[in-house]
Amino acid sequence: MISETNPRLSTAYEGPISTSTFTIGQRAIQLVRPADPDRLLDDPEVLAWNREDDYMPYWAYMWPGAYLLAEAVERESWPEGTKALEIGCGLGLAGLVALGRGLRVRFTDYDEAPLQFVNQSAEANGFEPAAYSTARLDWRELPDECYPVILGADVLYESRLVPMVADLLAKLLEPEGVALIAGPYRVATEGLRDCLEERGLIEEVEPVRAVCELGPVRGTIHRIRKQRS
Repeated sequence: MISETNPRLSTAYEGPISTSTFTIGQRAIQLVRPADPDRLLDDPEVLAWNREDDYMPYWAYMWPGAYLLAEAVERESWPEGTKALEIGCGLGLAGLVALGRGLRVRFTDYDEAPLQFVNQSAEANGFEPAAYSTARLDWRELPDECYPVILGADVLYESRLVPMVADLLAKLLEPEGVALIAGPYRVATEGLRDCLEERGLIEEVEPVRAVCELGPVRGTIHRIRKQRS
């Protein structure tokens, strides 16, 4: 949904594009991505968007949480056809792995630009168009819909995002659903448990590791559910 405070929708990446292969478990995933994401950081339109809404196009990079979440999704047992929502999807690695596991995935991000790359990646991997969709999602304006699975990688990198993600999970997670939120240790996550409990959510914390392009990474999977009444 479009924020009333910010009419911008998409960054314009006009640089070279590359396709990388990531092996998650025994699964090879083709990922279409910007080959030179740094060029976005000095783009005048991006800087203007940042002044208006404190936004930067971090979607163009592969962050540690993406690998951690992708590995977790690959290890999980999923009923065929389970609906999943990926928030702040960026380049969508975890959601693409979920598609490979038979889930039906809705990829969402605040910026429309990464969704174009996700569509290209899904096509490159041969996933059926009916199995996935993309949409712009502003966490301040949540839709009236629910999902049994919600996925998020590196979505808690600032403390101001913690209550926003907690609000999202409280509204969009089905009563018996589960959210997997992954990332390396960040100071912002120290207040997560209290924030979740205030909204009737509980978490289980699991230390995890994965291998990224620069080597091994360690982090945490927050497995979040609604409290049973």
